[in-house]
Amino acid sequence: MNKKMQKSLVLVGGKGGVGKTTCSAAIAVQLATVGSRTLLITSDMTPSLSDILEQNIGDKIINVRKNLDACEISQASIVAHWRNRFGQDFHDIIAILIDIDSLDTESRHQFLDYIGSAPSLREETMLDIIVNIAEHKSYDRIIWDTAPAGETLNLLGMPKIIRKHLRAGAKIFEGLDRIGRKIVGKRTIAGIMDEWVLLSEKIGRFIHDKSTFLIVANPEALVVNQARRVINALAEYDLSIHGLIINKIIEETDSSSLATVRSLQLRHIEELRKLADRRPVSALPLHLTETMGVKGLQSIGEKLVLDLML
Repeated sequence: MNKKMQKSLVLVGGKGGVGKTTCSAAIAVQLATVGSRTLLITSDMTPSLSDILEQNIGDKIINVRKNLDACEISQASIVAHWRNRFGQDFHDIIAILIDIDSLDTESRHQFLDYIGSAPSLREETMLDIIVNIAEHKSYDRIIWDTAPAGETLNLLGMPKIIRKHLRAGAKIFEGLDRIGRKIVGKRTIAGIMDEWVLLSEKIGRFIHDKSTFLIVANPEALVVNQARRVINALAEYDLSIHGLIINKIIEETDSSSLATVRSLQLRHIEELRKLADRRPVSALPLHLTETMGVKGLQSIGEKLVLDLML
């Protein structure tokens, strides 16, 4: 039996359309209700958090109700964070290789924005945003509604990939006196890249030590297969999986068609419970109406928090 969750960062993940955002919001609402200072974040590039909370949620952290804040991490906020945190270093390094300062102001900004939006850097920067919030804001829990499963796994694997490439780059620069020992401010280029390696290692440690996953799945064959792949991949990354949410279960049938679907669901529910492997599981019925607003989310949140020992 799992003990009550101790991790501060909870990543809610699964295949697109399974109900990740609704479950994330419901959990966050309930945690806030019982007194935990909670931040709800979505990094889905097609966010529905504003619709579900019935409140405009942007890329700045705003208060939703007592103990509950929320924000959507947009592409624009990722690029802005990257420019503020890493843009000058990139500018100084690239300026040695090309005459970037000969470009007009708008072109220089576009050039750096283009680099900052590259997939690997985008994902590393998103993780850096989350880690910064966790370290500098006094939240008891951060509930992260992640992008669909494939994108999330790419994101979680990124620190390792970034470190590999940066280490290789640093060695190259160390071997080139003209570039590697070039002083940029008070640092060498190789030194800057070493700092990026250390930062990436820090992000990787934080995700490993402070976070855990909740997998959301519907009792459907394709979703079950995806959940299995996600669970296996998370195990390869040695990342914590706290529990599983089985969503959209048909509980009552009034036709032979629904009865057939229900029988198929029962088989997939059994598969999902086996995948949970003694971890907490919460089963949610199919709702014929969409769950919207804080009050509507709270009853779902009560069940999820209780079942999953959050």
